[in-house]
Amino acid sequence: MPANKHFLFYISLMAALVASTGCGSGTSLSFPAPQGGFTNASFDGSFAFSYAGQDVNGVFIASAGSLQADGAGHITGTEDINDGFVVASNVAITGTYTVRADGRGSIAINSNPSAGATALDFVLVANGHALVTRFDGNTGSGTIDQQTASAFSNTALAETFAFSFSGIDINGAPFGMAGNFTANTAGTITGLEDSNDNTSVLTSDPVSGAIPVAATGRGQATFNSTRGALTFAYYVVDATHLKFVETDQLFLTGGDAFNQVGPFSAASLSGPFAFTIAGVNLGNGAPFATGGVLTSDGVSAVSGVEDINNSVNPLTNLSFTGSYTMAANGRGTLTLSSSAGTSNFSIYPTSGGVIALETDALFVVSGTALQQQGTFTNASISGTYGLNFTAADNNNGVEMDAIAEFTADGASAFTGIIDVNDGGATTFGQPVNGTFAVSANGRATGTIATSAIGTRNVVYYLVSPTRSLFIDVTPDVAIVSAGDIRHQ
Repeated sequence: MPANKHFLFYISLMAALVASTGCGSGTSLSFPAPQGGFTNASFDGSFAFSYAGQDVNGVFIASAGSLQADGAGHITGTEDINDGFVVASNVAITGTYTVRADGRGSIAINSNPSAGATALDFVLVANGHALVTRFDGNTGSGTIDQQTASAFSNTALAETFAFSFSGIDINGAPFGMAGNFTANTAGTITGLEDSNDNTSVLTSDPVSGAIPVAATGRGQATFNSTRGALTFAYYVVDATHLKFVETDQLFLTGGDAFNQVGPFSAASLSGPFAFTIAGVNLGNGAPFATGGVLTSDGVSAVSGVEDINNSVNPLTNLSFTGSYTMAANGRGTLTLSSSAGTSNFSIYPTSGGVIALETDALFVVSGTALQQQGTFTNASISGTYGLNFTAADNNNGVEMDAIAEFTADGASAFTGIIDVNDGGATTFGQPVNGTFAVSANGRATGTIATSAIGTRNVVYYLVSPTRSLFIDVTPDVAIVSAGDIRHQ
């Protein structure tokens, strides 16, 4: 199977995971309580959206845009979409949408001649956000986030942001990049970045450029570094969160940036975290996902447990130890060691979590760690939730994306409904059920079962009673997946 198809899973998964970690980071807006009473009026206002995945021809695709929903089933907006280095920029869109009583909804974007008709499937979650899946012959995962118009200016964005972008290079090989930049009121930026272009690793590479933004909330960014002059379109969610899609011919990436608030020191990373990290193992050309819970002493040491799915029989509940540093510029390093080996990362604390990019040449992987809140029991998973996951089939390179809505009983089980896009073959409104058993550290084992994917063994990593991350650890060589769960 071509390596670039494996990597499509990586980029779409990373876009979804990093974007979703920032949900709720900078807005007090919220949707109605989950009483089965969602309507079209529940989706009303200005939203930024992004997703990444695989088009009908198996080519990487990334998109970002903004839309205005009128609360009555109609949208207008703007989109930038990069489909295999064919870019449609600042394209006007119109369309329709429907929100069902359980919070699942559909959007039909029907007037983008450059990118073609687009169908999106989503589930509303708390605080003005939704988890989204591309739901036509193309696949992909991402988020929809309610915008704050007061942040649509260079002055509002004159702060420090850390970013994570993932995608491919001009040859279709895996590429990942993370870093930070500080913007002034003129939109000029300076910063640094770490990147891995198919085993070519650069660390702390200086960055210069600009991120001017228009009053519409759409901006154009330029990052100048050793990798070249990279250009992006981006959309402002609020003063803490930006959504990016690359528009040049050097790399094809998408991702998010979240603000950083210093001062930074080792104490900036203190306490327990839940994390998921995913990407591609260049050693075997296959998708890779890991998740776990980590505790930092606030000085230099970390410890915890992790689960690894490396397209072989998964390794579960492995103990690890490690160390970290954190510089005053908001960039740190992290080393984790377990029986599976040693991994090295660059890390950036943000309002949306701690962004991590592996700096070992053979792993192009990235993800986010989220600070855990509270103590955990089975009762921590209770009520109604939205779910999104992205999966790669290691046998045929097909990407699978899904959204679901479910109700958890706070004891051991959940039931709900799921919509699945399996390589362009869509299945709508199927039953889904699952189980969970929560440990005190927030790691929970369980299952997710539906006719579209069978019964999958998963491990959940609880951030709080309202947030969980998860990865698939079913003992087969076919599916590698990771996902996000948020309370409605």
